[in-house]
Amino acid sequence: MALRPTDHGAKRERFVEDLLDIMSMEEKIGQLVLRPLPTSDDPQDIRHIRDQLKRGHLGGLIGSASQVESATFRRIAVEETRLGIPLLFADEVSRGDAVVMPSPFALAASWSPDIVERAAAVVADEARETGKNWLLGPDVVLSHLSADRNGAATWGASEFLARTLAAATVRGLENDDDESGGSLACLRVDDPSWTDRRMPDAIIDKFRLVAGILGISTPASVALDPATQYALDIAGADDPAFSIGGPGGYEGIDLSEWAAIARAAGQDDRRGPYIGLSVDAVMAAFRAGRITQLQVDDAVRRVLGAKYDLGLFRSHGRADRSPAMPAPAPLDPRAVALDAALHSIVLLRNEPAVLPLDAGPHDILVVGTAAAERSLSMGDAMADGASLLDGLDGLGLRYKYVPGLALRDEGERSQSGKLVNADRMAIGMASEAARRSETVIMALGETDSLGEAAQALLDALHAANKNLVLVTLGSRPLDPDVSGHKLPCVLHAGQLGSASGHAIALVLTGAFAPRGRLPVALIDKGRIGLPFGHGLGFSQFELEDYSIELSHDRLIASTVLYNTGDSEGQETVQVYLKRPASRDRGPSELADFQQISLLPGENRRLLFELGGNQLGRFERNGRFVIDPGSYTIAVGLSEGQAHAAEISIPPTVAEAMGKARSLEPFPALFGRMRRSA
Repeated sequence: MALRPTDHGAKRERFVEDLLDIMSMEEKIGQLVLRPLPTSDDPQDIRHIRDQLKRGHLGGLIGSASQVESATFRRIAVEETRLGIPLLFADEVSRGDAVVMPSPFALAASWSPDIVERAAAVVADEARETGKNWLLGPDVVLSHLSADRNGAATWGASEFLARTLAAATVRGLENDDDESGGSLACLRVDDPSWTDRRMPDAIIDKFRLVAGILGISTPASVALDPATQYALDIAGADDPAFSIGGPGGYEGIDLSEWAAIARAAGQDDRRGPYIGLSVDAVMAAFRAGRITQLQVDDAVRRVLGAKYDLGLFRSHGRADRSPAMPAPAPLDPRAVALDAALHSIVLLRNEPAVLPLDAGPHDILVVGTAAAERSLSMGDAMADGASLLDGLDGLGLRYKYVPGLALRDEGERSQSGKLVNADRMAIGMASEAARRSETVIMALGETDSLGEAAQALLDALHAANKNLVLVTLGSRPLDPDVSGHKLPCVLHAGQLGSASGHAIALVLTGAFAPRGRLPVALIDKGRIGLPFGHGLGFSQFELEDYSIELSHDRLIASTVLYNTGDSEGQETVQVYLKRPASRDRGPSELADFQQISLLPGENRRLLFELGGNQLGRFERNGRFVIDPGSYTIAVGLSEGQAHAAEISIPPTVAEAMGKARSLEPFPALFGRMRRSA
């Protein structure tokens, strides 16, 4: 949101209260009504929307429309209604249209809140240019397997990593860097996939995820799924599970109030109360005493406050900005997209070191139709990005290109990939070309696993030339075998958005060292293969001098990171914990991390402080507890390469951790969980 003068809150409160005093009950309820934007070929729906607008029975619209249509509805709301209250324009959060950012899973592989925040800010800027000011995202979904369906939409396996990056997304979406008044963000954990996960751990994960995000960012609203709503209801919470909060100041649009009103009016709120409340139904419930004026006023007060904060009541359409704190320079969308793509690439294997490619002229063979596909990295975006071949062309690299397999129809590419007779000739031609090349780059598209045809091609290429690099461009990372052993060089670069090919080419040539880390563990023959947090660079790092100490209200882990390689590099040092054995619900979990850049031969001591927020856990009833007992704390460069030690937390220290945590500015959801215990 915009940087505002110190008296902004007082001005907003006076304005909102004065407006509430002159609003009828129907006009108040109308501020809680959002309708889908009508399509241009449905004149009856358009007339209905215009009629609702003129009567003051509509507070906002959801979806996309042309700027002309949006401007028409905006004008009607301001000029042709009794009070002239402007509209909210809501829509799902995309990856961008003109410039497409990496997918959530790819951004999770960056492990970089700064990168994620800038990418979200670009998406928000583009949305505001089309008149959208309430963005229904981020939509956070956790994944525990690299083969989860719709893997590109997941945020990885770690609740800590997901909440860190989701909080950064909220900051980016609500950032105002162009004086347009910022945007509202809606943190969502209502995806249907949550109900497919194991229970009750899904509820516990969600409690911690949402509460953790609200502790470090201030989304304008939060939407939880019905399962979590039920969990809070049986815990005795007074409020339903659509909730909002933030440390200090304006708390935002409270969807819990909308949900309560929807249920009292006999409406189905399972899709979210922000979709289609009825003024007539709510009025009937109000007259019958099922809804009070106080309920409606509280909900509407937040909506009007949000519109005031967005600057919608001002003729120039932007919020007050403090003259002492000017807006930052606008972001370059293409530069942000390239930077995000670069940081999201994960080097899975590189032994012996095939990458980076040697400087100077290089005889490169590129194999695979995926290398030429411009839409592969874009997901559902209706645009083309830079292919791998585009990236090589952009650097002026000479290469030869062969498809490697017989050409297939679009619908066949993601199927089992069975070997057909025409493949044998294509594989033979690719293998012969590989023997005459210095390096072979095989590009693999969207697939859950290596099919028969792709495996045959990979085996043949490796037999012909050991300098083989597999670049996986699908949403899921793969770690395949050749001749009974792991392929020596694998680079995962899936769903990177508009700048995909350019980013991959820069990494292949060593112009940018890979920094990405796996946000999930890879499953290999039913077991953990490459671990969570794994990722290589072009330099070598080691950790030494590990220690862990207990202070009066926290744990302090310490280690020294050394760059033992011959080039500058960045490493991600990770901290994992396991709770006392009697309460252990599974494997270790990520508790903290730091990204450090070091010159060759340089070292740095790192400190990690783990307090009640990291060591505590949610029970199913919403109670947050810090257990005394023995904890295992591990520090390393991945979950599988971490030095572990046990430390005992006495009851007195656990109590002190709880007291220290109680002094923090808990958001509303934390408070509700504590009251429900």
